[in-house]
Amino acid sequence: MSYKIFLNDAVFAMTAKDAPCLITYRDNSGGSQLSISLVADMFLRGEKILFITAFPPGKENFFEQVKGNEEKIFYLEKIEDLNPQARAIVLASGNEKLLWECLEKLSDVNERMIFIKNIETFSVELFKKLRGRKNIILSGDIDRCADKELIADSGFATIIAFSQPETPLPIAVPKLQKYSAFLHGRDRDGVMRLLSED
Repeated sequence: MSYKIFLNDAVFAMTAKDAPCLITYRDNSGGSQLSISLVADMFLRGEKILFITAFPPGKENFFEQVKGNEEKIFYLEKIEDLNPQARAIVLASGNEKLLWECLEKLSDVNERMIFIKNIETFSVELFKKLRGRKNIILSGDIDRCADKELIADSGFATIIAFSQPETPLPIAVPKLQKYSAFLHGRDRDGVMRLLSED
C-alpha cells in the first residue's frame, strides 16, 4: 500500500533541506505510518537511505510501500555483507551495533538520509554520536527517551508532532484531528495528513 502525503492540503515531499528532522508521537497516533511513508517517498524519488527500526513491523511497512524496487534495496544483518551500491540499506531491526558499524564504514554515509525509528529504544551514546549531523530523521516518542534534552537541543530544521510533547521543543501544536500532525519548519508550518493511494 502506498500513501500520498499532504501539508495544508497540498502534496508534500520531504527533501534534504528539511533535515535534520524530528517526528515525535505517542502510540497509535499515526506517527509510525507517517514516518515510514515520508522515508519511502524520499527513496522512491531517488534519495539514498540508511534505515533502522527497533521492531520488524516498521521495516516490513517500508518494504511494502516500495514494492517493485527490491533490486535497489539491501537488507543487512552483518557488516561483512555491506553492499554500499544499494540505494537503501535496511538494517536488521534493533541492531544498534550494526548502525554504529555502518556509520563508521559506509563511505557514502554523509550522502544518505539516516532514518532511525523508535528513538526511545536506542542509547544515549548513539544520539551523542549523531549530534550535529544534518542528514537525519529521528522518529518516536521523545518524551520516553532517556536523553530527551540532548535530542531536543539538536537544532532540527523540521519538527513534526502529533500532539504537544512534554519535552520543551520550539513548536506549538494546535488541536488536530486524529492521525494528523503539525509540521514546523524553517520556512513553512502546517497540518500534515496521509491518504492511501490503493
